[in-house]
Amino acid sequence: MIDNIVSSFRTSEVLNLKDPDRNKIYYGFLYNYSSANTRRAYLKELKRFCIFLKTRFNSISEFEVEHAHLVAYKEELVSGGGERIEKFSQSSINRTFACLFAFYEYLQDQGIVTKNPVQRIKRFKISKEVKTIDLTDEQVEKLLAIIPTNTGPGKLHKAVLTLLFTTGMRQAELANLKFKNLDYENEYLVLRYFAKGSTEMVTPLNQRAIDAIGTYLKWCSECDYSMEQDDYIFRPTINPKSGIINKKLDGTSLNYMIKKYASLIGIKGNVTVHSARSTVIGMLLEKGHSIDRVADFVGHKDMGTTKAYNKRKAKIHNSLSFEL
Repeated sequence: MIDNIVSSFRTSEVLNLKDPDRNKIYYGFLYNYSSANTRRAYLKELKRFCIFLKTRFNSISEFEVEHAHLVAYKEELVSGGGERIEKFSQSSINRTFACLFAFYEYLQDQGIVTKNPVQRIKRFKISKEVKTIDLTDEQVEKLLAIIPTNTGPGKLHKAVLTLLFTTGMRQAELANLKFKNLDYENEYLVLRYFAKGSTEMVTPLNQRAIDAIGTYLKWCSECDYSMEQDDYIFRPTINPKSGIINKKLDGTSLNYMIKKYASLIGIKGNVTVHSARSTVIGMLLEKGHSIDRVADFVGHKDMGTTKAYNKRKAKIHNSLSFEL
């Protein structure tokens, strides 16, 4: 693992690759995050910051950074100045400094620096915009009903979208599901998996989801799909070059599915996988379930995140509901 991090920085030549202690610091920081996407994003941010320090401040160590250096970096990102720095949006700059803040918090916890120099860097105030839309009860019913089940891809799409609209799973959580995540608890079929933040989830499946998944898995069996414990449940159904492979669906494929059928029933707007999650959370809250139980069901560590969905105006049909 450490070798992978070292090689990632090699092209920038900003780290002393002969210094094992420095490599361990980066390893400790990055692999404290369970999400591979987060690790990749933070690694990219740190590389860019180290390049900036090298070119603008004569290779000053990241462990010697002060407030003024960070102010200069922020201005560089805003203006797009410098040979290697492009102009970034305000939200991107905020994400950059969120990464740096976390990095220096880690260094402070480890006793490597005495204070966090990012502490007093002002972030941009970003007005919150609705990026995705919820679906009404009628829209959800139409969307699921219009999916054809006389083809392999149709069976896959029906299983995926039914699961999304009955569990509110995140995109990555669904994509990473393997057969070993299917289990029984008190005679009920459930999904056992780790959600964002390494939260262990046990999500019950209602009959509608069970039927859709069962139809899909029956087709998989007829097509001789491998169905071992470590195989992904949902995989591409068409792969001309390699045939059927144990490859999970990516985010592009999942969003394509929901956008396709939303468009077919005339839904306009930015409909994504998160629209399904938002729809489920809103439905549960409107049915009167408590904030803490809904937060637990969808894997929210902060109940404040769940409360934000309370403003939702659309409703979803009771036939998609389940008991918590």
